[in-house]
Amino acid sequence: MNRLRLLIGALFLSALVLPAPVAFAGNAANVVDIRVDGASNRLLFLAPPARPAAAVVMFPGGDGVIAITDDGAIAKPNNFLIRTRDLWLAQGLLFVAVDTPPGQGRARTGDAGQRAIAAIVAEVKKRTGAPIWLVGTSAGAPAAMAGAASLPAGAIHGAAISSPVSTGGRRETVFDVKLESIAVPVLIQIHEDDGCQLTPPANAQRIKSALTAAPAVEIQQFSGGSYPRSGPCEALAPHGFLGIEDKVVAAAAGWIKQH
Repeated sequence: MNRLRLLIGALFLSALVLPAPVAFAGNAANVVDIRVDGASNRLLFLAPPARPAAAVVMFPGGDGVIAITDDGAIAKPNNFLIRTRDLWLAQGLLFVAVDTPPGQGRARTGDAGQRAIAAIVAEVKKRTGAPIWLVGTSAGAPAAMAGAASLPAGAIHGAAISSPVSTGGRRETVFDVKLESIAVPVLIQIHEDDGCQLTPPANAQRIKSALTAAPAVEIQQFSGGSYPRSGPCEALAPHGFLGIEDKVVAAAAGWIKQH
C-alpha cells in the first residue's frame, strides 16, 4: 500500500510540472486515451462556455463502459451522469466522462483502479486549474470513493456519489473502500424510491457515519420523477433519478461550488 501511495503521489506531482492548463474553446469535445497497466481509459472532456467553477470527473455505473468514439460521441448514453452532461455544463462545470476498459468494471477500487484514477486526475490537471471533484453513481460510486481515499492531499477537492452500491453481491461496494481515510468533502445523493437491492437508500447514513475524516458530508434525498422505463437497478428508474435530473444536478453543482 505504501508503494502504491508513492506511485500515485508521483503521478500527481508530475502533473504539477507540466505546461500551463490548456484553454477550451466553447463546447468543443476532447477525447484522450490514457494507458495504465496495459489498459486504456478513454476520457471525454466537455467545457462550459466560460471558465469552469470546478471539474467533475464522472464514473458511470454498471461496468463503466460508455463507448466513447473518436469524435466524442457516446454509444451508451443512458447512465444518469452521462445523459445529464448538458446540465452539468450549464452549471459552469468542466465535464470529464471516464470510459472504463471493457472487463475491468467489476474491479475499480483496487490497486490498478487507484493507479488509473491517479492518472486520470493528472490528465485533468493538465487542462484546468479548477478544483477537481470525483463523481460516481451506482457502481461508479465505489471508484470515486477509492480515488478520494487514495490520492495524495490536494489532488482533488471533493467527491460526490449518487445511488451508491453499498451491499455485497456482484459489484464492489463503497464499504470496500477505507472511507475513514477520505479527508475531502463528500456529497451523497439518494432517491427515496430507489428499489435496487444493491443501493438501499437507508445505507446513506451508514456511509456518512463512516466518513470520519471528511470535513463536510451531506445527504441529499430526492423523491418523485417519471414512471420507470427500466429495471430498478438501471438508469431509467428512480435509481437514476429519471424525470428529476435537473433538480439533482442543480443540487449537486450548488454543493460542489459551495465547498
